[in-house]
Amino acid sequence: MSRIRLPGRIGPVTTLLAGTGLAVALLVASMVAANGDGAEPAERPVAGDASPDPTPTPTPDPTPAPAPSPTGPDGTPGPDRAAAEPPPVTYVGWVDGGGASVAIIVTGDQAIGYVCDGATAEAWLQGSADGGSLRLTGDGGELTATYDGDRATGETTVAGRSWSFTAEQVDQPEGLYRFADTVAGGAEVRGGWIVLPDGSQVGVVTVDGAPQPAPALDPATGAATVDGTRVTVERQG
Repeated sequence: MSRIRLPGRIGPVTTLLAGTGLAVALLVASMVAANGDGAEPAERPVAGDASPDPTPTPTPDPTPAPAPSPTGPDGTPGPDRAAAEPPPVTYVGWVDGGGASVAIIVTGDQAIGYVCDGATAEAWLQGSADGGSLRLTGDGGELTATYDGDRATGETTVAGRSWSFTAEQVDQPEGLYRFADTVAGGAEVRGGWIVLPDGSQVGVVTVDGAPQPAPALDPATGAATVDGTRVTVERQG
């Protein structure tokens, strides 16, 4: 039998292939180690993918809105307060027998009154209005009465003289007018006028402490001439 003889050394091609295989094996091992025991690499984001909006969402303000003020910016009463305060109601009339005149203004639970005889007797009064009843007092007089939406009926005493009366509710220009100030020449003047529904006027003006019949008053303008001075008289209520 003949023998096969092996070459004595490996050729250059075989050596090259072996080296190449070793290099590939080392490269694969290195890649596996870099990815952590064979775990697949994380996916890279694809260009153009939408990212979350980094702008934070506004948080609602927990502070409650302020309640409406009972007054306006200029200090005047607001709607609620104005609605709660009733408008003034004015009553005027003659006492029984016509010897004097009476004016009463009721505002809520308060009232003022004026009684004069058109010559020298007069009294400014004030007090309470409660449940349809009035009790007013002041220097030189007093008044008690009952009232409703149409009239006030009662009794009054001024300067020692007493009268019963009925006064009807009226609107401008009828009503009670008053003036108190120092006029030209330095005279101190205080005056009251009652304008009745028939247009007649009853009043007393005191100049430096001396009472006298009140001069004519123009209700449309409030003008009157007192002690030679033209003044402006204001309607009350």
